[in-house]
Amino acid sequence: MTCCTTSDILLHYVDESKTYYADLGEAIKGRTISALTSIASDDSALTISSGAIISSDTADYDQHGNAITIEANTGISWSMTGGTAGSAEAEYTATITITFATSAGTEQAAVRVKVLDI
Repeated sequence: MTCCTTSDILLHYVDESKTYYADLGEAIKGRTISALTSIASDDSALTISSGAIISSDTADYDQHGNAITIEANTGISWSMTGGTAGSAEAEYTATITITFATSAGTEQAAVRVKVLDI
């Protein structure tokens, strides 16, 4: 598994099938996620499935090896496969939009992804 915040860029390889976490705690300060509406990508070759709210405190590492803890109901997990590989020099190749509900109503978060061939 790999974790990120909305300011990070996820690194994903075309032939991987992997679970990712997004820690949205900073983006929704003081609120919790009550429902996950959708997770979509602007890359039609990137398949996203199994979206879920992280319902208990979860310890993991980001893609740089730093230990993090996602507090209950402040993060989202999903599985991702495929994608359209871009240039190694590109900052990112796709954007994932996560739509969810909190006490403030419907909210969105964007996570950038850099898809590469191995």
